Amino acid sequence: MYMENKFTPLSCNDDDVLSYYGRLLKFSQFKEQLENDLWQKVNYLLTKENEGCNSKERIYELINTSFGYCNISVSLSSPPEGNDCEILRLGATSWQKGKIRTTTSIDFFPCEKDSTKIAKIQFHLEFLSEEKQLQKPNLSLDDMMYAA
Repeated sequence: MYMENKFTPLSCNDDDVLSYYGRLLKFSQFKEQLENDLWQKVNYLLTKENEGCNSKERIYELINTSFGYCNISVSLSSPPEGNDCEILRLGATSWQKGKIRTTTSIDFFPCEKDSTKIAKIQFHLEFLSEEKQLQKPNLSLDDMMYAA
């Protein structure tokens, strides 16, 4: 049976609860975890070959060039089919089962060397509720021959 996945943007309150990989997290904690995972990847990339600089100094060196500014963006994405999760929204009487698809990105931009704000983090979160998964009926061989 063919499943047509219709993910829609996920909007949750920070106090809504997600059951994700066997853990219960408030939505605010889930976003914080995504941000931390992304920063770990960025730190790994930037410190792997240059142990003498911290990540902030290394980013500043990479962005500012003699020709101008270099745009750097890093994304961390879930699989296209999403990951299983359940959501319990404030005021709801039951869990909503489905799949969550995430993309967390960080864009670095030029700034003064002593500034603390050199990055912008964005979340793109989508949800596919089990109820919204559309099931298309199986076509018989005769149906496929007449449809062609």
